[in-house]
Amino acid sequence: NHKEMASQGQGIRVIEGEVLRIEGENNFVRGQDGKEVRFHADTTTMKTEKIQAGDRIEAKVNENDHALSLLPAP
Repeated sequence: NHKEMASQGQGIRVIEGEVLRIEGENNFVRGQDGKEVRFHADTTTMKTEKIQAGDRIEAKVNENDHALSLLPAP
């Protein structure tokens, strides 16, 4: 479906910052602008290692606040 392909990739944003806390599948991160951001990460989220509070991360998050990937910040 051509229309579907065109819309893919829209609404994806990258959040880079420090993990403040993790409550179940909800991750709270302080972004580079100092604001707290919440997103949801589950078994479909691509991760390389377990993320914990204090880690610097880079997350690709879609328009539904679902993390597509959650990786240590480069």
